[in-house]
Amino acid sequence: MKRACRLAALAALAGLPLARAASVEIHPAGPAVPENLLRFELRFDRPQRLPFDVERLKLLDGDGLEIQHALLDVALSDTDGQRITVLLDPGRVKTGVGPNVDAGRALKEGSTVSLRVARSDADPSQVVRTWRVTAAVVQPLQPELWQLSPPRRGTRDALAVDLRAPISSAGERLIAVVDGHGRRVDGTITLGDGDATWRFQPSRPWTTGPHRLVTHPGLEDPAGNRRCAAFEAPIQRAATCEGASMTFTPRSAS
Repeated sequence: MKRACRLAALAALAGLPLARAASVEIHPAGPAVPENLLRFELRFDRPQRLPFDVERLKLLDGDGLEIQHALLDVALSDTDGQRITVLLDPGRVKTGVGPNVDAGRALKEGSTVSLRVARSDADPSQVVRTWRVTAAVVQPLQPELWQLSPPRRGTRDALAVDLRAPISSAGERLIAVVDGHGRRVDGTITLGDGDATWRFQPSRPWTTGPHRLVTHPGLEDPAGNRRCAAFEAPIQRAATCEGASMTFTPRSAS
């Protein structure tokens, strides 16, 4: 952060224009996070310098004080450097292991927590998002409870899926639509309603007949729970994880 301030000051003294501030979305996108939150996900509007410097992030408690030793010091990035995932220390999240026993979870139910993100290595301005902390979510992901709103056939209306609870924002690409021949349908995917609604707009009008909504076995919620097992479950149970499949039929256009 000090380096960013120095660079900005030098640019101002030299009369150089500062680049437009980067835009960043911070996920989870809803107003609350569970006490056992496993990850924060950042979406920048431009590629970031890699490896991403986790020092650009500060996790703060309700009094504005930094929560120490909460984040891992290595961030994960997609290939274009625009989507960054930062994990909370899994050892503190998962009950019964050393760091959790010694220090407890970094987040506490009933409190508030904020994430402060510097826009870039050279830009000292910051984005802050605040959540209230709720009880830990310890049950497996339950796609069978999702509610689908079938689109009209012959249109490019979006398929809306009420997930009933948030998923990891990176998981939007781990849900897909396939047609009656088992072919993946091309289209545009978005998450909304605090990462709790998945929408799919096909590139071409919906055809007649049954379609399926399918999930990848690696789909998780923000606390790392998968369909096969909760994050708290023994690791060996995760090896049997399978995706879910739900059938829907585009309805009549009339």
